[in-house]
Amino acid sequence: METFTMIKSRRAIRQYSGQITDEQLQQILVAANAGSAGMGEFENYRLTVIQKPEILSQLNGIYDAPTVIVVSGKSADLMTGNSAGTMVHGMELAAEDQGLGANYNMACLSSIPVGVIPDGFQPLFAITLGQTSEKFTPREVPLDRIKTNIVK
Repeated sequence: METFTMIKSRRAIRQYSGQITDEQLQQILVAANAGSAGMGEFENYRLTVIQKPEILSQLNGIYDAPTVIVVSGKSADLMTGNSAGTMVHGMELAAEDQGLGANYNMACLSSIPVGVIPDGFQPLFAITLGQTSEKFTPREVPLDRIKTNIVK
């Protein structure tokens, strides 16, 4: 899909029809790794892919998604959170480029069971993923949706 068309077509998917394939997951993980990390310190981040039904059933607000990927960091400062956001955004675009459903998710973070996230890391951002029958079509995006100040 052409990039700008995909950006105008993206939307939150909350109904999933099946699990993603290992090949789709690999592409999504490549996209996360292509994201930015503050000061290039990728060692301060972890990706946790959750597909185990017993753990998924304990997570709040994931809309029965068959896959949840959590981005965790060694800290929760602004730079770390922003970097986690770029990683998740890349995953979201990679998922939709493959025709998968995706949804940014922070509601599940507080319900992640102890021991799922590696020691020394805090969950910062998550994304829910799965197969979907939804179609992605470009929509008109009004330029004044977010008020903008231009300083020249």
